[in-house]
Amino acid sequence: MTGRARDPLIVVLELGLCAAVLAAPLPFASVGRGGRLMLEVGGTVLGALWAVRAALRGVRLPPRPAIAGLLGLLVLCAMQIVPLGQGALAAISPRGAAIRDGVQPKGEALAAESRVLGIPPEKLDPPPTLSLAPEATASALRLGIALALFLLVATTVAAERGLSGVLTALLLSAAFQALYGTLVLASGHPTIWNVPKKYYVDCATGTFVNRNHFAGFLAAALPGGVALARQHLGALPRTVGRHRLVAFFGKEGVRALAFVLLTVIGLMGLLLSFSRAGIALGLFSVGSTWLLTGRGRLAPRLVVPLLLLALALVPLLQIGSDRLAERYSRAAADFTSEGGRAMVWRDTVEMVRAFPWTGAGFGSFAAVYPLFRSQGVRLLYEHAHNDVLQLAAEGGLLGALLGGVLLLSLAPRLRAGVTRRAGPLAVGTAMGLAALLLHALIDFNFHIPANATVAAVLAGLLFGAVPPSSEPASEPA
Repeated sequence: MTGRARDPLIVVLELGLCAAVLAAPLPFASVGRGGRLMLEVGGTVLGALWAVRAALRGVRLPPRPAIAGLLGLLVLCAMQIVPLGQGALAAISPRGAAIRDGVQPKGEALAAESRVLGIPPEKLDPPPTLSLAPEATASALRLGIALALFLLVATTVAAERGLSGVLTALLLSAAFQALYGTLVLASGHPTIWNVPKKYYVDCATGTFVNRNHFAGFLAAALPGGVALARQHLGALPRTVGRHRLVAFFGKEGVRALAFVLLTVIGLMGLLLSFSRAGIALGLFSVGSTWLLTGRGRLAPRLVVPLLLLALALVPLLQIGSDRLAERYSRAAADFTSEGGRAMVWRDTVEMVRAFPWTGAGFGSFAAVYPLFRSQGVRLLYEHAHNDVLQLAAEGGLLGALLGGVLLLSLAPRLRAGVTRRAGPLAVGTAMGLAALLLHALIDFNFHIPANATVAAVLAGLLFGAVPPSSEPASEPA
């Protein structure tokens, strides 16, 4: 460990990231105001400490395209809530100006509403903005700033402290979520912190409201546990027979066993979520991490993950694996049926066409989508269930372009991670983030603050741990 890695401020930043991934899921995945405020304050405090460290001794930064993409998205979000004249709004977003003009009271109607409510007319007719839901966009901006700060802090922590501390905290968080969700399900009294569950009462959800987001969180966290176990197994002396067994019960072996146990607990909760995509991506990311971090012939390397999966299946078999099989059998119909996600995606494309350049405003989907909803869609959709489409609908082509720049800057780090050029922990980090990115194509994990925080932290860890060149990175002790 270098002297810089012992820097107390860096240690504080690492502990702050650990606290964030541990605490973010606890208040119902931070979807409420209190949880979001906690993340916003936490990100701001860590960001301020990071800025002090940057001024004193310098820090590792993400690549310039990533910074440009992040800053661009935040600036676009800020622009969407800047008051504009009606003429400027009509020039930039004609459909937005027409919608606003159609819903705002005028003339005698405005005067009558002002008298009834006791509110001056000018306050009933706020200045026009690019966002059709400016309060929601302002909230998205605050959370976006916090997420960007988490990413910057994670980049610096990974470069100077390595990945093991944050990945361990993330695994502990996942194991707690899985164990809590399993115990609640087994108890027959579906509650979250003594609050009765309204949804998914027959599934494990941890402290999440939605089983899919619970599964997405586990799918992102558990590959890190596998990588941690692999790292400690790799540190065992190359002995055979009795000496190998003795070494396995030494410090490194016990640590590896602990990480394996925590991962199995997480897999149990994942299977009991009954989330089709979450389970598939979680098993894929965990299995791929195990195979990518090992060496030798494929067949022997398959034995351990199959044994771990068999252990994790025990609670599911007790509760009823037929439920999960039945859910998978309905997967295609659920997507393509009348009112399913495919229809919502087509409606979202129409939103993109209506607000092509700067979007309807980040965070505005729930307010704007009813204007484009097909008659066959009867359920309440507050999100598009496709984060890429929702980004284009809320941020326009400009937002999609900026998001693409950020992803393109991340792609070489993901590739280096899965090709083992940056060590086993980078493999687990890359596979966890990949699971979230793939899940985002059919769900909205990036609009759940707890999962968005995990994604930002994992992305920052990759930026910090994987060097700009293709040379292998060394993992600090």
